[in-house]
Amino acid sequence: MMGTVTVLLLLLGLYMTVTERIPTAIRLLAAQGVLLALLPFLASPRPLWRAAALGIATVAVKSVAIPVILTRAVSRLEIKRETESLVSTKTSILLTGVLALSAFVACARFGLSGQDRLGAAAGLTLLFSGLFMMTTRVKAVSQVIGFVVLENGIFLFGAASGSEFTLPIELGIFLDLFVAVFLMGILMFKIQRTFTHMDVRKIHTLKD
Repeated sequence: MMGTVTVLLLLLGLYMTVTERIPTAIRLLAAQGVLLALLPFLASPRPLWRAAALGIATVAVKSVAIPVILTRAVSRLEIKRETESLVSTKTSILLTGVLALSAFVACARFGLSGQDRLGAAAGLTLLFSGLFMMTTRVKAVSQVIGFVVLENGIFLFGAASGSEFTLPIELGIFLDLFVAVFLMGILMFKIQRTFTHMDVRKIHTLKD
């Protein structure tokens, strides 16, 4: 079961990296949140109440709150596609494949085996994919999605490598992520008042 969830998380992340349709990427991000919510039950043993609390928090933040914020941003800014990515779709597919291969090669050196190695490699791939989206996408909304994918990768990597986090720390991470995305949403709305599009290459023209 853990292996199936890990593979699905990886496939969703890779598809988000190459798709140009922002609403589709948001829906995939919400689906990733649901899958991540299963990890506390499937990963290292922990009390059921902790796993349940973390799972509920994961769904609430990653599958509800963040997608709602991003969907409202897309609706208000009338953005449907990432049409001006710094790299083409074909190049994105190629580079994403290279990143995934690099992650799996790197994790082979960690001394992990079986599902733990798969989970760690998938988490590292998502981390790389998130960074890739943040650096190659022009639309601010797409960059926010990349930021969340990056955090999802950290979450998966930690679960696969057996890292133990106390519940307050885990919930604190989600709170920080939610606040960061909320502030990014506010920033996007303010930028929209200045520009007629959401090209982050224009941000440097803002003056105090």
